[in-house]
Amino acid sequence: MFEINEGYLIENGEITYQIRGANLIGNGPEIMKRVIGVGNDLEIEKRTGSCGKDGQYVPVGVGQPTILVSEITVGGTQV
Repeated sequence: MFEINEGYLIENGEITYQIRGANLIGNGPEIMKRVIGVGNDLEIEKRTGSCGKDGQYVPVGVGQPTILVSEITVGGTQV
């Protein structure tokens, strides 16, 4: 699962729409196969997130470089 803080829809090689406040939920390994570009702007946030289930949580780092994905389904609420 990914949260989009700042994203852009690219259609036919052109940036067409800015995307904010959406979540990407799906099959991680399948999406990783569709990554066709990775930026050199990796930043790890100073705050930590958490990961776990059934009351078992561990702290995790939060960060990722800009990526370009060939195809993905985006869900959210249009405002």
